[in-house]
Amino acid sequence: MIGYQIYVRSFRDGNLDGVGDFRGLKNAVSYLKELGIDFVWLMPVFSSISFHGYDVVDFYSFKAEYGSVREFKEMLEAFHDSGIKVVLDLPIHHTGFLHTWFQKALKGDPHYRDYYVWANKETDLDERREWDGEKIWHPLEDGRFYRGLFGPFSPDLNYDNPQVFDEMKRLVLHLLDMGVDGFRFDAAKHMRDTIEQNVRFWKYFLSDLKGIFLAEIWAEARMVDEHGRIFGYMLNFDTSHCIKEAVWKENTRVLIESIERAVVGKDYLPVNFTSNHDMSRLASFEGGFSKEKIKLSISILFTLPGVPLVFYGDELGMKGIYQKPNTEVVLDPFPWNESMCVEGQTFWKWPAYNGPFSGVSVEYQKKDPDSILSHTLGWTRFRKENQWIDRAKLEFLCKEDKFLVYRLYDDQHSLKVFHNLSGEEVVFEGVKMKPYKTEVV
Repeated sequence: MIGYQIYVRSFRDGNLDGVGDFRGLKNAVSYLKELGIDFVWLMPVFSSISFHGYDVVDFYSFKAEYGSVREFKEMLEAFHDSGIKVVLDLPIHHTGFLHTWFQKALKGDPHYRDYYVWANKETDLDERREWDGEKIWHPLEDGRFYRGLFGPFSPDLNYDNPQVFDEMKRLVLHLLDMGVDGFRFDAAKHMRDTIEQNVRFWKYFLSDLKGIFLAEIWAEARMVDEHGRIFGYMLNFDTSHCIKEAVWKENTRVLIESIERAVVGKDYLPVNFTSNHDMSRLASFEGGFSKEKIKLSISILFTLPGVPLVFYGDELGMKGIYQKPNTEVVLDPFPWNESMCVEGQTFWKWPAYNGPFSGVSVEYQKKDPDSILSHTLGWTRFRKENQWIDRAKLEFLCKEDKFLVYRLYDDQHSLKVFHNLSGEEVVFEGVKMKPYKTEVV
């Protein structure tokens, strides 16, 4: 199985307004099919006021610029006809500040007030987020404070209230009935206060649901593993970083440790990736990777057990350095051709890194057999031909500082994978390895 993360606004335009939309996605199916994609993860598509969409104001309608319910269903049908599943990013930890529920709560409606989390006399109003020290409690003009872990525009929902749980369960069932194949649950780590409570919450929430369920839990291995048994798929942040760090440092140690910690021996499928919307792009890691190191990182990604997930444009070597508060710089328009003047091209903002005639386009790279896109296409074909690798076991055969060999196997298959992380040619067991290359035997 191969996944592909898409920021809809930047991907493909279907109505000549420069903004990516459902109609444009429908027209992009042939490219995704050629790329070998089995499922797409669409970043939030629901009504919201932000560019990223994680502050939903109505879960039952879509962003107007993305299209109507009819166009959404037509897009789903086109994907399904090509054998590609659609997974929606679903931020149910909170709503947007302008959601009807929160607006009614602000006006004193007791029913909807209890949909959110409010400070009381015992609350530490100076409580801070663990990852960046930002305040969690936000004031209103009348002296009340509400909890917003992800900022004042995103008030936390109160899951101590069973009506909130029921509301979100109805939403999920509605979307599944519409034909959606699964969800990437945003902020899945933060639904409840402790690991034990969080695990119970998700076990109950997902107990009668079927689909592809991805969990965003960036945490220690124990917490990831406990949730993985429930979700079936876990975004593997650990190995995401360690692939890049190993390639950058030209040293296998950190990668080996991560594979042992976060990939092997799991009773769920790790979803491995090299970048996403919350981090700098692969090509811009630590100030920038060479073409050879980008390709090596992709080779490692596609030769690990689990599910490889590609962030749109990484197959082209798109650049982008994550920086707050301007996080949209890693969400540049996807370049379909060199001039970026072609039907279907999005241009909702000027590209921060990947402008016209930069060599980062589908048109340009399809013509070059040595391009990052051609390299990625080779590995997606490899995974389509060896789908057993998703659940393969892994045995290390050589753990040199700059050279790594392991065997992938199950009851019926076996392959040896050789990674050379150095700038020198290496020979092992008769296999000659060029600098920054991967070989499979």
